[in-house]
Amino acid sequence: MYHADQQRDLEMTAQQSSTIDIRQLIIIGLLILTIIGLAIGVTVFDWYITEIAALFLIMGILAGLVAKFRINEIAEAFVKGCGELVVGGLVVGMAYGILVVLKDSHTIDTILFSVSNLIGQLPTSFSAMGMYIMQSFLNYLVPSGSGQAALTMPIMTPLSDLTGVSRQTAVFAFQLGDGISNAITPTSGVLMASLAIAKIPWIKWLKWTWPLMLISYLVGAVLVTIAHLFVW
Repeated sequence: MYHADQQRDLEMTAQQSSTIDIRQLIIIGLLILTIIGLAIGVTVFDWYITEIAALFLIMGILAGLVAKFRINEIAEAFVKGCGELVVGGLVVGMAYGILVVLKDSHTIDTILFSVSNLIGQLPTSFSAMGMYIMQSFLNYLVPSGSGQAALTMPIMTPLSDLTGVSRQTAVFAFQLGDGISNAITPTSGVLMASLAIAKIPWIKWLKWTWPLMLISYLVGAVLVTIAHLFVW
């Protein structure tokens, strides 16, 4: 991303001054107070989306007033800022849409049934590895940890009893399979939104992260094998 970031920095430098004035310091202080207020509100007063949105809206209006923006200018700046997040929001919607289609069409159920039958036919020594591979594969289709657990564990629990794999190992395989690919799965709304906001193409992200993912998968396979053979 060096050349893209360099070009973006040049454009921003041409538009912005190099010094910070007192109004900008006050705005930074407002942001810090907002974050503190957010932490207190969520932990003490059980704030959620509505309260958090109101808090940041108030912060934006106050920041605009400190910057001596007129009301119309505050609204235009707000719309411009939202424009930076639209791509991320659309990506999240598309990623969730894929999940909805897979669930409502029962495609996930078909995949899960076929894979579980395949695991059940494996030798006992390879059953834990089969569970790990299956959970890793399903995480690309269901990036939600709770959703994947709800789908797979009711099947993995009796399957582990039948194949001689302890339930602790089955849960361990689920945890590793659910966690590793979250850094690259294109159906993860959080990942795709973060990449969109950072203006990093997913293909470029994958290019530089797949070696680390491969190492993580190999380490996970070793840990699952050790857990199955020597721990549980």
